[in-house]
Amino acid sequence: MTEQSPEAGAPSRGRLLADRLADLVKFFSQRLQVRVIATLLTIVTVSVSVTFGIALWQIRNQVFEDRIDAIVEEFGVDARAAEQSFTATIGSNPGNVQNTVKSIVNSMYDPSSSVVGVMLMRSEGQPASGIQILEPSNGPTALREIVTDEIRSQTANSEALHWQSVSIPNGDRGDIPGVVIGVAVTVPGAGNYELYSVFSLQAEQDLLSLVTTVQVAAAGLLLILLVALAIVLVRMVLGPIREASRNARRIADGAFEVRMDEHGDDELAQLASSFNQMASSLDEQFTRLQKLSKVQQDFVSAVSHELRSPVTTIRMAGQLIYDKRAELPSTLQRSAELMQRQLVNLDAMLADLLEISRFDAGAMALNSQPADLADLVENVVEMAGPLAREDGVTVTIERSGDTFATVEHRRVERIVRNLLVNAIEHADGGTVRLDVVGNETAVAVRVVDNGVGMSQEQADHVFDRFWRADAARVRKAGGTGLGLTIAREDAILHGGEIRVWGVLGEGSSFLLILPREPGSPYVAPVDVEVDFDLLLPEEAKEQ
Repeated sequence: MTEQSPEAGAPSRGRLLADRLADLVKFFSQRLQVRVIATLLTIVTVSVSVTFGIALWQIRNQVFEDRIDAIVEEFGVDARAAEQSFTATIGSNPGNVQNTVKSIVNSMYDPSSSVVGVMLMRSEGQPASGIQILEPSNGPTALREIVTDEIRSQTANSEALHWQSVSIPNGDRGDIPGVVIGVAVTVPGAGNYELYSVFSLQAEQDLLSLVTTVQVAAAGLLLILLVALAIVLVRMVLGPIREASRNARRIADGAFEVRMDEHGDDELAQLASSFNQMASSLDEQFTRLQKLSKVQQDFVSAVSHELRSPVTTIRMAGQLIYDKRAELPSTLQRSAELMQRQLVNLDAMLADLLEISRFDAGAMALNSQPADLADLVENVVEMAGPLAREDGVTVTIERSGDTFATVEHRRVERIVRNLLVNAIEHADGGTVRLDVVGNETAVAVRVVDNGVGMSQEQADHVFDRFWRADAARVRKAGGTGLGLTIAREDAILHGGEIRVWGVLGEGSSFLLILPREPGSPYVAPVDVEVDFDLLLPEEAKEQ
């Protein structure tokens, strides 16, 4: 039994995350209502958060500043009263001084208000005095530890009031916000001291918490109301659009009688009116095309019946003469061979004409099955082998990626055969390369030759019916000038396309792109443009 390392599962988790992200992107891209609501919700959330955040920050600063001003004023009054009381102890004995100091500290302490501690601390760095007093304090002893060295240094070296924000220990309930404020005082006979009071800001903190709760609740309610409003508005706007989309799909399925309800004179009513006009026009055009299609189908049926029989009879007679050509004089032998070749061409021409007529009549349907296009290409290359050897053309195949797709085998083989035969005939004894490349959405077959090439003007007409770049060229494989036209129609029937590109005197490149499923969206796996030097044999490159 083998064990899998943790690293081995990482790619799977990465792919799973990528798939989920792709599904989420697809979900948003396919639902306009979700995108509109999500966008509105994001904008409103950011706006409300910024607005309420700024408001809360301003309220907090204002409450804090007002409370600090009140604390400074209150402590200033107490500090002046304490200074006067200290001055009155001049000439008193140590006991009286101690009692006076203690009474002042006790008078400043008020547990019912925000003052949670008062303490008197002897300033550091001064000589011993004649009167030694204890450092009185009122409140929890732990409050002495929150008076930092920084504020003590500032207070001892200045006559002004100094304050500092602190966290006041509150037992198991955690710390509460507070302010410690101090001033330097002189106790006659005892030396220099620092008087500190600790004020709790718990009431202000509770007020801010209440304001925050109210703001969050208001913001949440506002978001809910806006989302509900957005849903109602989006449904009002998207309702007719969805109806138009459903009706358009029904029309695409052949239900040309569908119509939209028209209410009022606004833009949505205009949309319904335009849709109904379009549906009526399509209904009329479809009826006309049905009649035309019936005429064309009758024509195709008549041509098949009337021409196939005499052509078949002529071919049978020609084949008989061709088989007995050895018994004929030499001059008639050549005539028998030419007749046989032209009869084959005539039969191919008739088949191509019938095929084009079927495309024009819209009577074509796919019989799709999963297939490996690389295998189909190899079969076509093998069948075209005699023609390539006769022309001295080297044919190579390159395969890359997943080359499976749902196609009709016969049509794809015909497309590739037409492209390959065209490339062999125009390669001028050079090289033809077929690249079969697949990606997530499509499979492409690129046929490249380094022969006579083509100009941009020729490339623009290469799929036109009966058009040839050079009508004087000898076509060993026969043809009517309809091969590339039929190839393009077969590609379009699959929901794909054929692209062409070339450089006169260097070569040509044809790119067949087939979606993995007929009619599904796709992205071309490769580009039609290539470097023709890569096709040249090594000897030609060295020259």
